[in-house]
Amino acid sequence: MKAAAEGRLSRRAFLKLLGSTGLLMSVSMDGVAAVFEPEGVKDSAGFSPNAWLLVGRDDKVTIYCSGCEIGQGVLTVLPAIVADELDADWKRVRVRQAPVSSEYEDPVWESQVTAGSASVHHFYMLLRRAGAQARRLLVLAAAKHWKVPEGECRTRMGWVIHLPSGKRMSYGELALMAQSQGTKGQLVLKKEDRFTLIGRELPRIDAGMKINGKARYGMDVIVKGMTYCVMKRPPAFGARPAGMDLSGTSGILGLEAVFRIGDKVAVVADSPFSALKGAEGIKVEWKGARDPCLDDRKIEGILNRALHVRGKVHTARGNMKEAERNSFLIHESSYFLPYLAHATMEPMNCTAFVEKDRCRIWAPSQNPSAVLKAAREETGLDPQHIDIETTFMGGSFGRRFEVDFVREAIKVSSRLKRPVKLFWTRSDDFTHDYYRPANAARIRAGVDRHGCITFYEHRVAAPSVYYRIERSLLDDGIDPSAVESIHNSAYSFPALHLEYVWLKELSPPLGFWRSVGNSHNCFTIESFMDELSYRIGMDPLEFRLRNLKEHPRAARVLKVAAEKAGWHKGPRRGRGMGICQHFLVYTYVAAVAEVSLDADSGRLKVHKVVCAVDCGRAVNPAIVRQQIEGGFLFGLSAALREKVSFVRGGAATTGFSDYPILTMSETPEIEVHIVESGNEPTGVGEVGTAPAAPAVANALFNGFGIRIRRLPMSPRVLTGLLRRRDI
Repeated sequence: MKAAAEGRLSRRAFLKLLGSTGLLMSVSMDGVAAVFEPEGVKDSAGFSPNAWLLVGRDDKVTIYCSGCEIGQGVLTVLPAIVADELDADWKRVRVRQAPVSSEYEDPVWESQVTAGSASVHHFYMLLRRAGAQARRLLVLAAAKHWKVPEGECRTRMGWVIHLPSGKRMSYGELALMAQSQGTKGQLVLKKEDRFTLIGRELPRIDAGMKINGKARYGMDVIVKGMTYCVMKRPPAFGARPAGMDLSGTSGILGLEAVFRIGDKVAVVADSPFSALKGAEGIKVEWKGARDPCLDDRKIEGILNRALHVRGKVHTARGNMKEAERNSFLIHESSYFLPYLAHATMEPMNCTAFVEKDRCRIWAPSQNPSAVLKAAREETGLDPQHIDIETTFMGGSFGRRFEVDFVREAIKVSSRLKRPVKLFWTRSDDFTHDYYRPANAARIRAGVDRHGCITFYEHRVAAPSVYYRIERSLLDDGIDPSAVESIHNSAYSFPALHLEYVWLKELSPPLGFWRSVGNSHNCFTIESFMDELSYRIGMDPLEFRLRNLKEHPRAARVLKVAAEKAGWHKGPRRGRGMGICQHFLVYTYVAAVAEVSLDADSGRLKVHKVVCAVDCGRAVNPAIVRQQIEGGFLFGLSAALREKVSFVRGGAATTGFSDYPILTMSETPEIEVHIVESGNEPTGVGEVGTAPAAPAVANALFNGFGIRIRRLPMSPRVLTGLLRRRDI
């Protein structure tokens, strides 16, 4: 399954000019390091008590990582859990991407997929047990060899030591003896005060590879005899080709084939340039658009009307009428959020080689189980005849949960009987994404004279993400992602009424987008909490704390964020400061943003952000901070800039020119404070995204008196709000 590399001036060649060292490792100041090695490196003989590790006779320990590295540091974090329980020497650890196999499935989801900020949360105890099992077998082997009681032996940094005599044997020396050692007795995990790697800021083992250009992404894969393919795609959702005119392709050198694949037209050539030119030259007649009248105006009308339609009741608890009578103040607001694209830096791509009795796939996918399933369905081959290499990915944010691009590559290779690299253009990525759905919400709530919420009504209107992905999860017609973190909010709602209005008439395809429904619901809930605090005349921090009495962990992160940001001191002159908190993927997060606004241009600047997060035990605090920082910037970009537009039944947004994202010069200072709670680890990959929009929106109201109820916060929107405020 090894691809034959061809020499070319590339990203890695450019990076070498910058003086990279060429090493495959990332080394910290104290020399602690692990190495990532691609499949194909030969292991020495040793013992493998389970699927997760192999102890070699050369004292090297190979640990397999089932998670896909999509920038979140999973290649470092998960192996460190195994290595810590094994008491391995991290300098002698090498990490490999696990093959696609049922042995490496997520123990909760029963699928090999990296999603939902679940990797550490789901695998933590399983990986600890895997490391502890190997450690115990090594101790038993040493005790048997020395003919001493097991209880007199201890492990440390790759050695088993007999305490009374001081004798020691390395793991490599014990490997073959341990292989034949039977297990007996109860497995004992380390006590937390004996951790040597968990809780340490170990450097990322993939960092060096990405700096020196040796990390192989999907677009880097080259296979001998490979051809290139792009697809001519329909301009409207649901349309299919009814006819083709190929006269515009005459004279294009290297063009090899043009043929229809489902609702698309495949263009195959001997180079990416020729494939792209061929696609440009083809004229296709398209028919059968699902909704040829779909555009931004129609979407806006559907969202507005939906807020006045009764939906399916998800939660109804408490006496709403009595709570309303007992309310000192009742407030209501509506909010609107647009469709969003994933906008990954690396477009979708896949290399496939389908032969009569074998299929090989090189895919930047976060969903290897789905890749295997797609390959089986498209080729009819059994799993043992399908080889899958999961490459590094240039961003995903949920987009590479899908395997549409994998299926396309397999179909084309099956037809051509040769290896094919299928790649999407930037325009393809935007016009045929699986979008974050548009969303409208109407919230109505009451508070008593003391600022305590008496009742809370929330109506969510949005198309369903799960209807396509996992229809069985729609509970009585309610999409679980649309209502997440509302019914289980950290706030105390004595009476709660939650409805979902399913917008079935909206046709854009939907998918998971980083933090999924939390990216809607955190904005709407936390914006509304700010409005309530203003109406009741309370400090926004104090108001929230008063309504978080049943969730001390949520209150604690909120207090830490406020304290570290200097909330009670207030913002600098000419600035506003906003605060919010949220509970998602079993993690508590709070954020404070400080902003300024140019009244003439409507240009908003976010100067500083302070976040506090309680994710239980932080397995690697440095990576936790990185993920919160990256997630916040991702959410901030969406809040300030991003929106997908539609026209004539399809997406009108075709690239970064009409979908601008946050730039490095606009990146605020970000502080992240980890609040340890002693609980088991929970997720962080999506956690930073959700609070970005409400923290900034609340800061705008605090400093400039304009309330944001619609995203994005573009300069045009902000100047319009400022003008209306002056009237």
